[in-house]
Amino acid sequence: MCACGVDIGTCWIVGARQDANAQIQLKSIRDAFLVIENEEAVKTMLTMSNVDYIESNDSMYIIGDSSLVMANLLRRMVQRPMSKGVLAPGEVEAEKILLVLLEHVLGKARVQDEVCFYSVPGSPVGADLDIIYHQAILSKLLSQLGYKAQHMNEAAAIAFSNAAKEQFSALTISCGAGMLNVCLMYKTMIGLSYSIVNSGDWVDESAAKAVGGSPVKLQAIKERGLDLMNPAEGDPKTQREREALSIYYESLILRLFDSLKNEFIKNKRADFELPCAIPLIIAGGMSKAKNFLEFFKTAFDTVKDKFPIPISEIKMVTGEPLHAVAQGLLVAALNYEASKK
Repeated sequence: MCACGVDIGTCWIVGARQDANAQIQLKSIRDAFLVIENEEAVKTMLTMSNVDYIESNDSMYIIGDSSLVMANLLRRMVQRPMSKGVLAPGEVEAEKILLVLLEHVLGKARVQDEVCFYSVPGSPVGADLDIIYHQAILSKLLSQLGYKAQHMNEAAAIAFSNAAKEQFSALTISCGAGMLNVCLMYKTMIGLSYSIVNSGDWVDESAAKAVGGSPVKLQAIKERGLDLMNPAEGDPKTQREREALSIYYESLILRLFDSLKNEFIKNKRADFELPCAIPLIIAGGMSKAKNFLEFFKTAFDTVKDKFPIPISEIKMVTGEPLHAVAQGLLVAALNYEASKK
């Protein structure tokens, strides 16, 4: 059955599809690029080094992980086609770069109008972001690759990949670089969904400002291995940075809990009751920090007595947290195709 899913995030793009043996195949690329001058000598060196890049007029665009390495080497900032969970409004090359990245992880459609479910954020709380334009452009780009594009809420996709035994009933949270996406699903029906702007990137930027560093450096320290329960563990030279990151992680998680309470009140669901407790399931790149789950549970313990719905357990997704959304989108796409037969 031909169908695929693609999670289009601020920091990563992840594609998922089945192979000939019905096994899930995943491919990802960092959602970033670095612009350099188009010089023949540089192009030769990049080609020899197997660095991914594209050319456009007088510029070359190094894409993926290589862009971050080169940016650190040249003491420059990478650029992203996405910002805060949506297309970067001031990035004129965003569409061109995204199309290349999407083709990198998905390839062109294998059959005419192959169904592709792609992720979109929930309506952002307290932020004026254009989800409609973002959704339309992503649909257009996937159509240019030959796909029949269908959008799905990012956090809802987590339930499709990780809550089958609960009959697709869960409170799911996707902890990304640009946004925290939240979805309350009960038996495939979405009861509440929204997003919080200022997530992983905000943690890096805030920690960098606090210690006088750069967000790129803080991101690198975080990705090398931050133990949230013991931020002192590691290189003494970067202890202040790790402690700052841990402080802003906690601040963000507590803001998440406040937002849930406020959204239930705002949507007149303060007395909302479920027939049974449901799991809270966490995914996303931010959750890859060491001991994130224990750190999250510790913060939850401070609010659990006043939490708006009963939670049976708090758990991470099965497997790689960066892949959960794409896998759920693939499940939805395959079911969509099956329902037409």
